[in-house]
Amino acid sequence: MAWELTLDELRQLSEGLGFDAIGTTTADPFPALREQLNAYADRGRTGFEWEDVEARVDPRHWLPEAKSIIAVAMAYLTPRGREVARRHPRSAARGQMSVYTYGRDYHHVISERLEDLRRRIEAHLGRPVIARPAVDTSPLVDRAVAERAGIGWVGHNCHLFTDSHGSFVFLGALLIDVAIEPAAEVRESRCGSCRLCLQACPTGALMAPGVIDAKRCLSYITQMKGIIPREFRRAMGRRIWGCDICQWVCPENRGVASADHPEYVPDEELAYPDLIRVLHMSSREFQRRAGASAAAWRGVRTWQRNALIALGNLRDARAIDEIIPFLRHARPELRASAAWALEQIGGEAARAAVAAAYAVETDPDVREEMRWAVKEEMEDGRLDDGGGNRAGQAVGARLGGGCDGGALAERG
Repeated sequence: MAWELTLDELRQLSEGLGFDAIGTTTADPFPALREQLNAYADRGRTGFEWEDVEARVDPRHWLPEAKSIIAVAMAYLTPRGREVARRHPRSAARGQMSVYTYGRDYHHVISERLEDLRRRIEAHLGRPVIARPAVDTSPLVDRAVAERAGIGWVGHNCHLFTDSHGSFVFLGALLIDVAIEPAAEVRESRCGSCRLCLQACPTGALMAPGVIDAKRCLSYITQMKGIIPREFRRAMGRRIWGCDICQWVCPENRGVASADHPEYVPDEELAYPDLIRVLHMSSREFQRRAGASAAAWRGVRTWQRNALIALGNLRDARAIDEIIPFLRHARPELRASAAWALEQIGGEAARAAVAAAYAVETDPDVREEMRWAVKEEMEDGRLDDGGGNRAGQAVGARLGGGCDGGALAERG
């Protein structure tokens, strides 16, 4: 077959754009994915992925004119990022961010560079080119595209690994109406019998080599909506966004080259954000401070929910006064997280605040999170499970008149 563009020509055209690996494949379907995606759906989707399996299997659902797919990888673990990630400040009330959130949002960085590549190809061919970028937001399974394009192999932790930078890479693809010479071969996994990532996963999300229950993965859990299930809160530790454990423990990631991209040099304050400052952030301040990060898309309330859980895990009594106002927040997930955090920290001040909030709380899920604070009253019959005046009077008496629990209950 006569190619409009050879792989060598493509590599020459991509020089200077900052891609650490580039490869190509046809725009033909990925039939082997169908069974995997159906099995994944049976385990339960996260809501982040496209539900239409056929759109995920056939690239031409994304671009009907596509003849080829260009796959790229861009490394993100910079020397500074590596140093910051090792630091782990434990003496202060600081959270922790996944390394991939360091620096500028990769969706924008890679999309811009793919557009630059499209323009170069168009100029080289001397004809208009139809193309569409895919950077983590298209129906395509990015790892499968990259693997078939020859730029890496998929490990037991479900990440794609490159020879030079291991799995610390972002992936992108450009569907294009140009017939480009495809990669000669697909790489084989190097994992062998290693199970370190499966053993290290704090929630057991890695069910088997290359098989993940994404709804148990901390990367998903820190981004999910609503109240974090209790079974995952301890495992979150002080994570505000994402998890890197399955990458750090992998032998294939030892000694890999660092990225040389200034876009991904970390802001140290954002790499380990001050948890109390996060609690006080307005939406405007959040956008000003973190809006350019890949961890900003859910907004400040998600960070605050996770910060409350982190403070609960740190069990620092000095945070009690900062947490208590969230017991009356408009968002139920913040009220629930605050109640749990205060339970972990303990003490009479924490218990009294939650008991008072319980007296006026109407959301059943949040009430369940607050129930610990009124357990004694419930057990000795001084408190109705349904709340109301009796609940308020019990709470008010317990607080020694410091809060009119009965009045709060009536107003609630």
